Amino acid sequence: LPVIKWLKNFYDSYQTDKHQKGLYLHGSFGSGKTYVICAMLNELSRKGADITIVYYPELLRSLKESFDKEDFPERVSRIKKADILFLDDIGAEFVTPWARDEILGTILQYRMDASLPTFFTSNLTIEELEANLSNTKNDVDKVKARRIIERIKKLTTRLELVSKDRRN
Repeated sequence: LPVIKWLKNFYDSYQTDKHQKGLYLHGSFGSGKTYVICAMLNELSRKGADITIVYYPELLRSLKESFDKEDFPERVSRIKKADILFLDDIGAEFVTPWARDEILGTILQYRMDASLPTFFTSNLTIEELEANLSNTKNDVDKVKARRIIERIKKLTTRLELVSKDRRN
């Protein structure tokens, strides 16, 4: 499988190159996208890598709840600065300009500037994600969605994983 080869190469290279591109892995529901990335990241964490794994829809919900709390900036900063960040299930959330521009955009800009590996899983292709992120039907939002997609493209290699639903 190309995905397994890619992940093995990332793992083998990480100790000598901590500024590699991450992976945007899209595909069918229950195909094992999260599982294969987490398996590789688990092995890297055993070697001391600072890895943050976030179920993206839940992150947005919890950040919204903690917006007025003191630790909000610290939480976002910790996510931005992790050696390796994995945003699981991007595109499954309800898109708001705040979530897209202030949270996702800020995180991705920092990680792009610092060349930090970032991983994503989604049931959406990158083109479908762009349409999803521009969902507010405003031309400005289409531009802002494109900006997010360009950051994801700069941060990642894109691969697809399709198989039967392994959750059943």
